[in-house]
Amino acid sequence: MIHPPVATARHRPLPSLRFLLALLVLAALAVMTLRSPPRIITGLPEGPLVERMRASLWNRLRVDTGDLRLQAALLGGEGEPDAALAIVAESTVLAAIGERPDDPRLRASLAFVDLAAQRFTTAQRHYREAIDRAPTYGEARLGLGVTLALRAASEADGGRARGLRLRAISQLAAVPEADPCYEAALYDRVLLLARVGRVDEARRWARAYLARDPLSPWAVTLSRELPGSPE
Repeated sequence: MIHPPVATARHRPLPSLRFLLALLVLAALAVMTLRSPPRIITGLPEGPLVERMRASLWNRLRVDTGDLRLQAALLGGEGEPDAALAIVAESTVLAAIGERPDDPRLRASLAFVDLAAQRFTTAQRHYREAIDRAPTYGEARLGLGVTLALRAASEADGGRARGLRLRAISQLAAVPEADPCYEAALYDRVLLLARVGRVDEARRWARAYLARDPLSPWAVTLSRELPGSPE
């Protein structure tokens, strides 16, 4: 009996062609992603419970961040932090999350409430939940960076403190330049780079900050705290 010839890989180029086309499509998607502007998220969403949260908490919650800068949709003005208010505020924010469970801005608000109550570990977890939903969310990246830096300040072990500050620096560096939180993140990044001994890098980013904001009190502080930065 005569059998038909068995096809070999040489005679079947189609799978290889499909694989090559798939690689080209993935490469094109990667280029488009790199070229597309980051998604900028700010403020708070709409909704009755969110409005109630905004009315009851806005401009009342404060955080003692030392010499670091923090921006948040619920951040208050001058005055001492009120940890008791922050604890009560949690239920208000959780109710708003029930109305909009997938909105990263409410996860960041919950993290901010934790931070105001000095619950650093819980704040860290909630900021990460916001970042998981929106990786380019500047308020969440800045908040997580500040949270890690505050944990470092209370850490007795020098090696662990340095590790926390390095993790904070990476979060601050991930804030998009177009985000309203960028300048605060850049400022904090300079201070933390200096504290982990990366002084040359700190001076380089201090120059970048002062080019954007040469006259504010923040600029004066950077020039004073980081010798070698332009006046």
